[in-house]
Amino acid sequence: MFLESFYSYSVFKKKYSTQQREPFFAIALKYCRLLKQNEPVIIDIGSGEGDFFSYLGQNNFPTNNISLLDANEATVRKNKSGLTAKSIHYTAPDPLPFEDGSVGLIHTSHMIEYLAPAEMYGLMKEMDRVLSDGGYIVISAPLIWDYFYNDLGHIRPYNPIAFHKYFINLYANSHLDKISSSYQMKELVYRYCQMPLDEGWSSSMPAIDFMLITIRRVLSKLGFRRMRKNGYTLVLSKLIYPQ
Repeated sequence: MFLESFYSYSVFKKKYSTQQREPFFAIALKYCRLLKQNEPVIIDIGSGEGDFFSYLGQNNFPTNNISLLDANEATVRKNKSGLTAKSIHYTAPDPLPFEDGSVGLIHTSHMIEYLAPAEMYGLMKEMDRVLSDGGYIVISAPLIWDYFYNDLGHIRPYNPIAFHKYFINLYANSHLDKISSSYQMKELVYRYCQMPLDEGWSSSMPAIDFMLITIRRVLSKLGFRRMRKNGYTLVLSKLIYPQ
């Protein structure tokens, strides 16, 4: 049992030790499939050129009820001419162009790190407003790591606990009002990267440091790698309360 659990964990970590989006799109697809046939629309905020939309279509998910929202006007024009999805110019935290409770699933991948805290808070409130009871929010985002600020557009990372604090845990201290108490966390999957060989334990003697790095290099070749969380995909579900 222990070996089986350890193997499953190792495979899991290997699967999510990637900069590719597809393994995390697959998580969102799973919740898209839970929506009913007549469920409200699916929206992709910060859609880029429609990678998530294309992934859904390639996996036989009906895409006729999906809207792509992006702040780049050129990207929106390109999507309108090349994709069948509804493409909308949208800049967070402007009001989302949807009625209250009309959206079944909100997906956003690697977009929130471009928002300042006040903008992030405004977007979270808009997400809550348009999401239907029983709907899902699926957020993929980076955590702080060596390459985070290589992109000058990145403002700050947002930890998963921020969503728990404003959507679930209403007794947590905060200088901003809580948004809702109507959510539960369905899933939290971390993305991993390998830590540099020269990071971690060291000494004041170069010879010992060289030996430690050499040992780590050998272990890495054998498949033993030191991993760090550098991103995540979080799924929240809006609860349905009896009328």
